[in-house]
Amino acid sequence: MENTDKSFSEAILSKEAGVKYNSYLPGETKISKSAVCILACLLQMCVVNGQVICERQMTAEWRVEPKPTVIKWTLRENICSDFYTECWNVNKTITGGISEEQNLIIPQICPLQLQLGDSLFISSEPSFQSYGMNLVNISREEFINCPKTDVLQEQMIFVCQIRGLHQVDPNWLGVGTHYFAELHKRGPLLCNMGLRLNITVKQQFCQQSPNAPLCSGHGKCLSHVWEKAYNCHCFSQYSGRFCQKFDMCSTKPCHNNASCTEKSELSGDSYECTCPPQFSGKNCTEIVGQCQSHTCFNGNCSNVSPNTFLCECDKDFAGPFCEEPGDPCASHPCVNGGICQYKQSGYVCDCPTGFLGHNCEIDINECSSMPCQNRGTCIDLPNDVACICLPIFTGRFCERILNPCELLPCLNNATCVAQQLNYNCRCMPGFTGKNCEEVIDYCRLLSINCLNEGLCLNIIGGFTGTGRAVYPVREGELELRVCKAIRDYVLTNKGHNP
Repeated sequence: MENTDKSFSEAILSKEAGVKYNSYLPGETKISKSAVCILACLLQMCVVNGQVICERQMTAEWRVEPKPTVIKWTLRENICSDFYTECWNVNKTITGGISEEQNLIIPQICPLQLQLGDSLFISSEPSFQSYGMNLVNISREEFINCPKTDVLQEQMIFVCQIRGLHQVDPNWLGVGTHYFAELHKRGPLLCNMGLRLNITVKQQFCQQSPNAPLCSGHGKCLSHVWEKAYNCHCFSQYSGRFCQKFDMCSTKPCHNNASCTEKSELSGDSYECTCPPQFSGKNCTEIVGQCQSHTCFNGNCSNVSPNTFLCECDKDFAGPFCEEPGDPCASHPCVNGGICQYKQSGYVCDCPTGFLGHNCEIDINECSSMPCQNRGTCIDLPNDVACICLPIFTGRFCERILNPCELLPCLNNATCVAQQLNYNCRCMPGFTGKNCEEVIDYCRLLSINCLNEGLCLNIIGGFTGTGRAVYPVREGELELRVCKAIRDYVLTNKGHNP
């Protein structure tokens, strides 16, 4: 059994953990193989691998008021790798031919898009509190390859090392794309592990003047994720850069089969009708000629000019010569979705379910049948009802008792266990809290202090240590610098002696 354990430990150290047995910390005695094995196994079990698909709106509408955004500067969440499929959650095929050079296959914090005027706050990882950190403004090339340690002072985002929550100066958030990366005062650089952020700040071109309504009130100010700014998308019947132009031809002002043509605003008229030979006038409603007896079949004739006249039709008649029976449905008398049907005696409205009356104007009260159970409150809707249930009931008509787990209160893949009207969450390793919403900070909980300017990093379910290399790394091998505090904790709690 002892040989089996030894072989298992050596396999983990040599192949999976990449630890060399002859690696020591300066000034320390050799760490026993069993102690290192326990630590390697612990780290191996605690690391959680997986992709992060960043939540993304492909089209955003301009907000009238600016909004604050908080970015958690941590490796524990919101780290993506593939710029398109993970970071922007889009299919590469719909973005056109994207070469590997154009695509950023690097770990990074989920990219951010802001409106000009939005505020940005950086919340640093609790494990960094004792180290202090800063952000630097870098080029796209430096964002991909990570910046060197010798950055200029004017590249620093913050005046001093930050701890906790700090606001980014608005001067760093001008229009365009910005690249930020992590820079620690001491300890290893973590940019390559994902502590870098791509921010795009957009402005809007949706107002004719500073106080004018967006898109003249006739459209929406939108921006697609790949567009560089917000622009107007006009409602039907409107056009122009600011949706300021109304399309008169959409109202069909030209009569008697005349054609309508839009004209420039400079001409004074927004449209022009091209009339058939027998008609004239701005809207082609006037008939060429003069009034004669019985010219208008069911109406009165009146001369408009020496060359044109109009027929004023009696009720229930229409047409240029009042020769056609009038269409009673032309005025759309049926409401609430009723369909108008022409009859010789007038019209009849075919009403949808839930409405009555000659014009479908009466809404039937579906709450009269008291459909809501268990003292639920009924709200009458068009051809429907909505039931507002007491807290312990659910269902369309409040017909059953609510299982608290149906609300999905447990986060981070935790298991929900219902207990009558309450619930308990069984958390995955590394999480705690009523709803498993908190990540356990082992570095702070165990007061771990790494030697040689090493940095203790939380990993969901455990922790790991990073440090500056003390000895050269041979090709094909990886030296693991074990934090003394982690080692002591593992040995103390596992009952091993170094």
